[in-house]
Parts: sequence; C-alpha cells; structure tokens
Amino acid sequence: MNSKFLCPEALEIQSSLLYPDSGLIVCDARIKELYPDFFAANQAPTCLIAAGEDAKNLNTVQSLYQFFLRNSLGRSDMVHVFGGGTICDLAAYAVSTYKRGCRLQLYPSTLLAMVDAAIGGKTGINFHNLKNHIGSFYPAERVILHKAFLQTLAPDELRQGMAEMLKAHMLFEELPLPDFTGTEIPDEEDLLAHALYKMSVCQEDPFDKGPRMLLNFGHSFGHALESHSAYRIKHGDAVAAGMNMACDFSLQMNFIDRQQYNARKETLKLYPYPAELLDYMQSIGFEELYPYLIQDKKNGANLRLILPVGAEIKLVELNEV
Repeated sequence: MNSKFLCPEALEIQSSLLYPDSGLIVCDARIKELYPDFFAANQAPTCLIAAGEDAKNLNTVQSLYQFFLRNSLGRSDMVHVFGGGTICDLAAYAVSTYKRGCRLQLYPSTLLAMVDAAIGGKTGINFHNLKNHIGSFYPAERVILHKAFLQTLAPDELRQGMAEMLKAHMLFEELPLPDFTGTEIPDEEDLLAHALYKMSVCQEDPFDKGPRMLLNFGHSFGHALESHSAYRIKHGDAVAAGMNMACDFSLQMNFIDRQQYNARKETLKLYPYPAELLDYMQSIGFEELYPYLIQDKKNGANLRLILPVGAEIKLVELNEV
C-alpha cells in the first residue's frame, strides 16, 4: 500500500468535472445514463457495472480482470472509477490485485462514497454472505468530489451518506450534521470537512490497527444486519441501526449510565429511520446477529466491538457475551 496518498492533497473538489484523458474507466452503468453529455466524448475503454451489493463478488472482479487484460492495462496505467460505495470498493479491489496493483483514481458519485467509502483506501468484496470479507488497503492517488453528482441521487440513497455523517459527528462533535429531512444536499464545505476528517484518521492509522478502528462505530452490528437481511437493509441505514444497538448493548453491559445513554440516543433520534428498518430491528435479537458478529474482520480470539464507554467511544474486547 502506498500510504503517501492518505493525505489532504489527495482530495480535490471539482465543480466542473474533467473527463479523463488517458487510462481505463470503470463506471456505474446508471451514472453513464444520468450524465450522457459527460460520457459522450468517451475515448477511453469503459467497463459498465450495475451497482449494488450483489455485484461485490469474485465473479465481477474476474470480469474486471478480463477487461483490464483485453485493454493491456499496465501497472503504470490509471483506472478511473465512477460510482458509489459498492463500485468504488470492488473496482479498487480489482485494481489493487491486478499485476499487484495499478494506478487508481476515484470519482465517488454518492454522498456515502464522498464522505466515507472512497476515503482511506479500504477495498472489498462480499464472500459467503459476509460483508467486505475479502479486501485490501489501497488508497487512490486522488479522490475527486463532484457535488453535482448528488443532484440526481434518490432521497433514500442520500440518507445512506447522512448515516455516515451522523457516525462521524458522534465521534467528533465539531463535524457538521446534515439536513436529515433530505431536502438539502450538504454543501462543498461540509463534504470536504467530513472527507478530510476521515482522511486524517486514516493517515494516522493506515492499516486499521488503532484509532481508525473507531470509525467502525455502528458497523459491526450494521454489517451483521446487512448480512442477516441478505442486504435488503442498505448500508447507511444498517450503520444507523448499528449505533443504536451498540448503545443498547453498552447500557446492558453497564459500560455507560442511563444519562450517557439518553444523551447519545437523543442525537441518534435525528436520523430518519425507515419503518421497515425499525420493524426488522424489532424482529431479531442479539443471538441471531452473533454468528455474523464473530466473523467481523476486527476480531481476534475475542469478540471486539466499538462501543460507548463512559463519555467516550472505545474498542472493547469481550471474552464471552
């Protein structure tokens, strides 16, 4: 991994997006449909992928390898990736492993990808219904934030990114919260603040061994919810639910008192939880999620969870639950 790309200089906001003048393009098929004028002058070989968790598998990675091979991709050649979190995750994984790594540039097209998924160099695909179970650390040389992509984002997709912004605010209160009514797209200043915050944490801890692990607040429970629901629950919604579950678990384990619990839950109430998510949360218990929790990548011999502990959020290792 080239950690020199984990720096503020790797982030760039482009109000007028520049079309790549060389290399290959991997693109969410829907993005090309929504922005035909931008892609009309397409001179670079392009591979279109239908976005979604169903695409994050070894079969899609193999199709990308074949695309790279057909177009004689070399290690010094650039792959430009346009799409949301699933496309960025799987395409970056393919790039990181093809010829032991080629050049990579990401153009996140969703709020979730702009403030989280495309930042920090984590790549991944799902395996045996386990979220991001195969992956690598491979930061892109540049991550281009183009706010105009968010104009065509559906409200429920916009909400997924708001969940990650809520999580970051729970960890670092100085970060701005989004408009949870879904009527306002975050401005460029807020987008950059969240992206730079994540980049700074990843720069300090490139391989997710220390402070960066706190960014997984809500994710252990959230990934378990995604897997258990066969990905019917979207990632951001699952993370928002996961933060609630983490707080509930901490209260149950006496890691926080009732006052601390209530304060965190008041902030979490800001999120617009869809009714079907609330129903799903009521229908399952910890014992049903536990098989997925123990498969979490953070675990060693013990179950490791990111939980509220007193006034802080910490990594907790549990011998038994």
